[in-house]
Amino acid sequence: MSGLPATPTESFPTTRSAGVALVAAIGACVAGSRGPLQSAPLLLEAAGIVVFVGGVVLRRRGRRIAGRTLTLVGGVVAGSALVGAVALSLSLPVALAVLSCGIGVASLTLAVFPVIPKWERTLALTGVTLVFVGVTANAVVGDLPVWRSATAVTMVFLAWDGAERAIALGERIGDGAETASVELTGTATSTIVALAAIGLTVAVSRLPTGNSPSSPAALALLLVATIAFFLALAHLPRSPRVDD
Repeated sequence: MSGLPATPTESFPTTRSAGVALVAAIGACVAGSRGPLQSAPLLLEAAGIVVFVGGVVLRRRGRRIAGRTLTLVGGVVAGSALVGAVALSLSLPVALAVLSCGIGVASLTLAVFPVIPKWERTLALTGVTLVFVGVTANAVVGDLPVWRSATAVTMVFLAWDGAERAIALGERIGDGAETASVELTGTATSTIVALAAIGLTVAVSRLPTGNSPSSPAALALLLVATIAFFLALAHLPRSPRVDD
């Protein structure tokens, strides 16, 4: 712990968008889980991450001892949740999905609430990718309703969008500046697109195709809607730049 800066002064990702990214990522994992054996370890990890984030925030405000203590405790709780998921002796597909989501959320946490600012975008991309892999694996292997799979996959992209906004604003103006209006506008726009993507996916999946709702055709429609959502986010007008 002695190597950690006592009062970090670097430009950190903005707290609001970082929080949105984490809530979306955890929500995606829980919505895409296949039962309590998957959701319980993820919820325990989420509790640890909340404590970890609280410690990071306290450290930024100069409360070193309390901040470091909470950061350590939160990290231990989150790590223990992942170890516990392995100890449950889950089947291989279930265990891999849990670990993929759990490690992905942990990586995203270190990206948007870093103890030492470094490799934020790499960690964020890695985390979002792992969460997407875990959620997609459950959608393919599990017998989940289409609306849950659609919600989970869409929330993965909300997590990516929030993380990208938090990191970009942090690099430009830092976490101390007032960015509420910019972040609120970006989050609201992305949420509207996300809800439209979920609604479209569920509506199309209910069209009569002569197959069961869990058929490959329904999954294909889900993936097409996901790609469309990704392209929509990528081509949305950027939020106005905040100079000071």
